[in-house]
Amino acid sequence: MSTAQQFKDLGNQAFKENKFEEAAKFYSQAIELNPNDHILYSNRSGSYASLSKYQEALTDADKCISINPNFAKGYQRKGLALHYLGEFEKAIEAYQQGLAKDPSNSLLQEGLKSAQTELQGTQNNPFASALKNPNILKLLGILQKDPRTSAFASDPTFMQLIGLMISQPQMASQFMQTDPRISTALSVILENPEAQAIFFSEFAGKVKKPDGEKKDHPQQQSQHMEEEQPQPQQEQHHHTHTDQHHQAHTEQHHQTHTEQPQQKQHHQPPPKPQPQLEEWEVQKNLGNDEYKNKNFEKALQYYNAALELNKEEALLYNNKAAVFIEQKLYDQALESIEEGLKVLEVHSSFQKKAKLLARKAKVLSLQNKVDEAIQIYEKSLVEDHVQSVKDELKKLQKMKQDLEAQNYINPQLGEEANTRGGDAFKAGKFPDAIQCYSDAIKRNPKEPKYYCNRATAYMKLMEFPNAVSDLEKCLSLDSKYVKAYVKKANCHFVMKEFHKAKTVYEKGLELEPNNVEMQQGLEKVRFSIMQGSGSEEEQQQRAKRAMQDPEIQQILREPEVINLLNDMKDHPQDGLKAIKSNPSLAAKIEKLIEAGVLKTG
Repeated sequence: MSTAQQFKDLGNQAFKENKFEEAAKFYSQAIELNPNDHILYSNRSGSYASLSKYQEALTDADKCISINPNFAKGYQRKGLALHYLGEFEKAIEAYQQGLAKDPSNSLLQEGLKSAQTELQGTQNNPFASALKNPNILKLLGILQKDPRTSAFASDPTFMQLIGLMISQPQMASQFMQTDPRISTALSVILENPEAQAIFFSEFAGKVKKPDGEKKDHPQQQSQHMEEEQPQPQQEQHHHTHTDQHHQAHTEQHHQTHTEQPQQKQHHQPPPKPQPQLEEWEVQKNLGNDEYKNKNFEKALQYYNAALELNKEEALLYNNKAAVFIEQKLYDQALESIEEGLKVLEVHSSFQKKAKLLARKAKVLSLQNKVDEAIQIYEKSLVEDHVQSVKDELKKLQKMKQDLEAQNYINPQLGEEANTRGGDAFKAGKFPDAIQCYSDAIKRNPKEPKYYCNRATAYMKLMEFPNAVSDLEKCLSLDSKYVKAYVKKANCHFVMKEFHKAKTVYEKGLELEPNNVEMQQGLEKVRFSIMQGSGSEEEQQQRAKRAMQDPEIQQILREPEVINLLNDMKDHPQDGLKAIKSNPSLAAKIEKLIEAGVLKTG
């Protein structure tokens, strides 16, 4: 019988290998055997957090703290879960409670600093607080679905403007003059009855309904790209065409809504003057245009000119780094990024810092410095949780895992690990045997017998689903591995999946018709099916499990089966005739009986 410590060790090993689902499972098994061990809840909380299951991670962290209030790491686990759930104030409180227990704990200190930065950013970001309003969320959803505004809705600069407009509705007219995208968005809102109702219910008395204000020229969008990376030329053509279409549509909309008596038009206020760009912004926008056209040397000249005028704009260094990346001058890209980060030491902005760090991680990954790149991506996400950065991090972690697995392959060492597993199995140390067989699989993942051996160890621990998974892998590598058929059928039989056990035995007997063990196993399965093995409650549980089987679900969805089952209620004799005359239908009904879904007699 395995102990809680053995399952804990398996969980720790799985966690080190980034197999977080497996780790959480082993910790759960350990908790069943020792529910008062606070470290087990802490470890499982870490596994859940690594799987982005932050609510489960929080529950386990709370349980850990309730068992041992002096365990500082429990508070770190709680703070991390609350952080990613967006509960920054509660995260800060958890970190502070942990530091009261262990003032020198670096993880708690870093977590506290990160949560405080996030909270400050949220408080300074009106858009973040507005997202708590379900009406605003619905409005943004409408903008994301409309082709005219879908691109805007994914642009962080545009969303920041929306945030400012939400917090300062009286400034809406000025925003429309400043950025033509706002006018386009308002046109979409006013054409959609649901969006219009939400808009005026949220901003009634603060924003006047725009009376056909003319859309500005699309080129003015370049004013608001300080934090945008320039798009490739092909995308630029697409946006230009789209903007022209939007302008034509908006002008038509303008004509429709401004057909009013002549005398009223004289009372309209004159248009407000357009804000003038600073010279460094002009140079930056010219650089963006050259970047889009892949004229990288000219883009670099404009960015340098912009920096001569404004050395305090950190993202200009980021733009320069983008040029250097295209030129494959990675060291120069890193130097430019470091200059931008130095600027942010004085003029702090967590969003800009996140962008620079993400660009730095990209450069490091291109230099094949995978471990460093992963660390920098993680730092970027601490500054600002951007989904695209998170996706890049996951890709890099997967690449690292694949490379490590490839480098670990060694068939000779795999056979040695398999031998150690056999020795542990004979000694009754089944968790140790699983570890050895797992190592053998990593050393040589194409050897079927290692999966079969590990499945046997899982069976000793009554981990039948894991055993079945290993046996299926074994058979996928060698479809004539008879022992795997025997063991797999036995697992299904123990789990009372008689229909599956019968199928596996039959396939195995096709390979070895005289195999006595499989013949006896098949007879035992048939007898159990006929007798309806187990108590009434056990049979109900068996049927319930069978209903979750995709094969059984598919059979029950087929029209001929549905019609037959309905006919059998009122006309059983007609149903029996239909079964006898249709072999395919008969096989399906037999499968339902074997699974325990249908009963005979």
